[in-house]
Amino acid sequence: MGNYTGPKVKLSRRLGVPIAETVRHMSLKRPNRPGMHGFRSPRRSLYGRQLNEKQRLAFYYNVRDRQMRKYVKMASVGHGSAAAALRQILESRLDNVVRRLGWVRTIWQARQMVAHGHILVNGNKVDIPSYLVKAEDTISVKDKSSKFVQTCSETCEEKLVPTWLVCEDGKLQGKVLNLPSVEEIRIPFELDYSLIIEYFTH
Repeated sequence: MGNYTGPKVKLSRRLGVPIAETVRHMSLKRPNRPGMHGFRSPRRSLYGRQLNEKQRLAFYYNVRDRQMRKYVKMASVGHGSAAAALRQILESRLDNVVRRLGWVRTIWQARQMVAHGHILVNGNKVDIPSYLVKAEDTISVKDKSSKFVQTCSETCEEKLVPTWLVCEDGKLQGKVLNLPSVEEIRIPFELDYSLIIEYFTH
């Protein structure tokens, strides 16, 4: 899966879940899949279910297959739950943190904002969307970019900043209090992470 640049609402309809947490995605006028046979429920094999769950997660975080495979391998090392570790890794990506802070409306905007060098981590410019933040990291916006980011954040629907982050009202600066636990991670649809792990490990 490459970086998706096509119609986003159509993508949500195809996958059957809101890929972006915006009104257009959360309240689809036509919830069925695109195409003349979209009203039919697809019959999926085990591989088909694994692929569908993988695509939902990958598109929600805007992550390519090669990166996802790397994350699954990282998550599988250790004694804890691979599914929980995978969720924490994805949630800790810098572009997702920018989204969680409410500075952008979608993960695609967040990726672009980071890639264009608008975001600082501990005072240093980081233009890699996949950068993994750590506890105590400070996320801020370049002075020259503050007006642009402020304009973007004003277009966002009201969002609650998760408990593992803190961001003062009206300030374009946030802090990572701790890496997120499973209980602190929220996405707008259910996923079977075991199927995703199986997809990349079998």
